Amino acid sequence: MCRPRNTSLIHTSVLFLALVAMVGMTPPPPRPLPPTPPNSTLLFDSALHGNSLRNCSCASEIQDCSDTLANLLCSCRTVPRSSLPPAGLRMQGGLTVWVHDGWLLRELLNGSTVQDLRLSACGRAALSPPFPPRYLALFGLRSLRVFSSAPGAAHPEQALTISPGPTWDVSGAQVGMPPAPFHVSFLDVSVLNGRSSLKAYSVNSSSAANLTQHFPHLPLPHAPPQHGHPQQACLLTFIY
Repeated sequence: MCRPRNTSLIHTSVLFLALVAMVGMTPPPPRPLPPTPPNSTLLFDSALHGNSLRNCSCASEIQDCSDTLANLLCSCRTVPRSSLPPAGLRMQGGLTVWVHDGWLLRELLNGSTVQDLRLSACGRAALSPPFPPRYLALFGLRSLRVFSSAPGAAHPEQALTISPGPTWDVSGAQVGMPPAPFHVSFLDVSVLNGRSSLKAYSVNSSSAANLTQHFPHLPLPHAPPQHGHPQQACLLTFIY
């Protein structure tokens, strides 16, 4: 007489199903898939598109200053130069900017609000006449990464993080970091030539009004982003 194979395995499976039905066990739910990382924003000026701006959304990091790769791998659209916001950008999270011509620094990036900035100088024209502004005013900046394609650059790629740790007030005393300060950074555009190492120096003030008393010629905006109160704590960072 022939007996069915794997009899013990069949009995074990039947007993397990019966036990599940008796105690009301349910199989564990499937694990959720990890969230897809958000696309990053890439901006660069393009002479091939009428000296306008290319606004790209990229799923992965693109090699610096590689316009062809960006147009191929990212979802890009052309923004006319005449329609750029006059008061700078308002970005949440990270932003990558490739600069081929200095007008992009003057007309778009200066006065922008951005937390994490990747700034690349692509070719000699980025710092050639008509020159970009000596300093860029940036609001809310937490981290900066700069890249220079200049031949022979001693520091072609650099990065720094603006730490919210203890800072020094205008009188020279060490103070703790106040909550939610009004933060403005002044970036020396010459760092884009890659000739010197990136440095930063921060000054903390109890209010923006107090800071202007000690630095009367500092080009602070009359109406800072988010309409900060005059008594709001202020952190000023020089990046050079």
